[in-house]
Amino acid sequence: MLRLVFFGTPEFAVPALNLLINSSDIEVLAVITQSDKPVGRKQILTAPPVKNIALKHGIPVFQPEKLNLDELLFKTLSDLKPDALVTVAYGQILKENYLNLSPLGVINLHASLLPKYRGPAPINWMLINGEKEIGVSTMLSDAGVDTGPILLSSEMLYLENETAQELTLRMSHFGADLLLSTLLKLNFNKQQNIEASRQLNDNVESGIRVQSLNKGLEFCKGEVQQGFAELAVFEQLAPFMTKDLGLIDFFSPELHFSSPNSKQAFFKFSKPNSAENIHNLVRGTYPWPGAYFLFRGEKVAILETAVAGEELKSLDPGTIVKVNHKEGFIWVQTFDGILQINKLKPSGKAEMKASDCLNGFRLKEGDLLI
Repeated sequence: MLRLVFFGTPEFAVPALNLLINSSDIEVLAVITQSDKPVGRKQILTAPPVKNIALKHGIPVFQPEKLNLDELLFKTLSDLKPDALVTVAYGQILKENYLNLSPLGVINLHASLLPKYRGPAPINWMLINGEKEIGVSTMLSDAGVDTGPILLSSEMLYLENETAQELTLRMSHFGADLLLSTLLKLNFNKQQNIEASRQLNDNVESGIRVQSLNKGLEFCKGEVQQGFAELAVFEQLAPFMTKDLGLIDFFSPELHFSSPNSKQAFFKFSKPNSAENIHNLVRGTYPWPGAYFLFRGEKVAILETAVAGEELKSLDPGTIVKVNHKEGFIWVQTFDGILQINKLKPSGKAEMKASDCLNGFRLKEGDLLI
């Protein structure tokens, strides 16, 4: 029986916690999560999804404001003598005392194929960048942010037009399975005292390519991730998103990206303001912070798009090329290709078909979105 403490907060962590609780080989001793937060227009105090699952199963829950300053909690967890700590989108960085609290260390589930997209928002940035190779990894946490040795990684099928919300749900279940496999393997290695070994296996099942690093724990602790420096800047990090990340200026030739973290000043890159890149930005920022453009000074959210696949026309970017009232979409010229917009949401109004929105704005084919 593998005894562990689970650290996690959002809906993404729920499938993993459920799977571990229901495993006959694992005992979840306690759950650590973030504080209850006010949610919605009425600011109703709401518990993190992980907390509700833990309480349903009678598992003790702790919600420290600042984990690393809570000495009493650290002593409480030390007294439990867990075999491992597990983190899934917890939201706070564990310091050295927690990294060394258990024999197996801290096993983290990360929503990318490491070393790509280290950081708090990997799913969003993978979609923004139009990444086709997507998947999840488990790793042994160290003092850095998602820099520890990779334990297992598994590639998922890429689905065209998938939003961050949809991929997050799919990846949460896919990652839960990988996390359980990782923990069972580490526990087996610990119990059998298997000599550290390394095997790289490639399997293809139902179109999904799985890569695994099969090795003993001591070997894992000694290995660091490779290849980070060789990655393009936009592939290296997945920093926090800001409210203005999804701003689209149809009249600018480029989309510009950077990190809000002053320590990541090197993270700056641009993309052509094309139909494909705008489409990726829309799905990568849905539902938060959301993609939008400004029309007559008002914010208009773009909720659903596609690439029309038409050749570049001799029209100015931002021109309304076509309005389809029957199906509700509009076509907008970009610097490269035509963007199909299916749904819009003007500020203060409900979401609607893009063609209905244009009617409200008294716009027609040939007009500019300014």
